[in-house]
Amino acid sequence: MTVPALDALRSALPVSYVVLDADDRITHVSSPLHDDLGRWLGHVLWDHLPGAREVYGPAFALARASGEPVETIVFYSGRVKRLVVIPAEDGLAVHVERLAELDVTSLVTLRLSLERIERALAGRGSAQLDSRARASLQALP
Repeated sequence: MTVPALDALRSALPVSYVVLDADDRITHVSSPLHDDLGRWLGHVLWDHLPGAREVYGPAFALARASGEPVETIVFYSGRVKRLVVIPAEDGLAVHVERLAELDVTSLVTLRLSLERIERALAGRGSAQLDSRARASLQALP
């Protein structure tokens, strides 16, 4: 992704995002995600996240096919995340917002975390595309 596109993404979305090339190789990781994904720079995302292609892949494919940003809620690895996938000519910018995490320490923490997840998901089933994502698409090549 070009430097102007990265700058537009940085100003349009919150700070947690990853940039992938056309082969889903990680080309850039924002600071908040660097501890989790930074060591995989230059690697194909799917090589390090077992089963993630089935969860994230449909949103990536839809963004690429439509040329439009795609917003979705996913559950992967015990976390509920909101993704905004923004296509560009040379790849994708993927904004990641963690909404809730499953805590299996005890039955009490499990119940409480499931309640948090339920609240986080309430009303998001028909979420409209965030205006920040639309604005950032206009700035991308």
